[in-house]
Amino acid sequence: MTPFVAERRALRFSAISASLFAFTGLALGLTSGSITILFDSGYSLLSLVLASLSLFALQQARKPADDHYPFGRLTVEPLAVLLKGVVIAMVCIVSLVSALWSLLNGGRLVTLDLALMFGVVNVTGCLLTWWWLARYARVARSSLLAAELRQWQMDTWLSAAVMLGFGLTWLLTQSPWASYARFADPVMVLIIAGYFLPMPIRMVKGALRELMFGGSCSSVRQDVVEDVADFDVTADDVRLAQVGSFLMVDIQLDKEQFNDAQEIVDSVEKRCKRLNLRPVTSLTLVTG
Repeated sequence: MTPFVAERRALRFSAISASLFAFTGLALGLTSGSITILFDSGYSLLSLVLASLSLFALQQARKPADDHYPFGRLTVEPLAVLLKGVVIAMVCIVSLVSALWSLLNGGRLVTLDLALMFGVVNVTGCLLTWWWLARYARVARSSLLAAELRQWQMDTWLSAAVMLGFGLTWLLTQSPWASYARFADPVMVLIIAGYFLPMPIRMVKGALRELMFGGSCSSVRQDVVEDVADFDVTADDVRLAQVGSFLMVDIQLDKEQFNDAQEIVDSVEKRCKRLNLRPVTSLTLVTG
């Protein structure tokens, strides 16, 4: 299976899973009266939209250069990740505000049997989806798929926290402090949304770095530098920037080194193939 096929299948699978969790969760959330379940299912519905966006971005990024986009559409992938991060952050912030409003208005009662059933099913399904996507991620190295994995990681831990929270709420209803159980639902949202808010912020920072052609991770740079060192190319002569699943490589050569130009390009392309990255290689002639 090629990295592109694996990535496309993973994103389609993610979209299907998200749709199942979203509509099931919305129905149970409205029935049970829990804003925690509504937050969780709303996040799943958002995952469906964002997975569809990822599929669109993947198709656009793979299109060849043309008259309108002479350098291709390399930045489509980090743009999609940036949008994902912004929207997820907004969901967390809106949920925090809703939970605070509920607390100020005396909390809310929740149908705990439905909530607990939702928690068990959701944790199992999210964990399986996360595990399945991780298998595809071993084949396809992609910022889109990495963002998708972070979404499902967040959804899995979110669902586990929701299930644990409802279990503790049920125990609270059996205690002398049962009157405080109505505050458990909004408190859970405050804790969960506040805890996961840094994740989309990191997604936004990473996407902005790629959009501004920031340097790739040190391990990738070290691998490429080691490959071209055989051609007397120093680390200072190599510039790298990872944009989505593309690796932009610019190597400065003098006149004598230009005889090895094709071998240098082949070396970089072989390294990118092993890393499941698509190379965009340019050679710059340094004179004087």
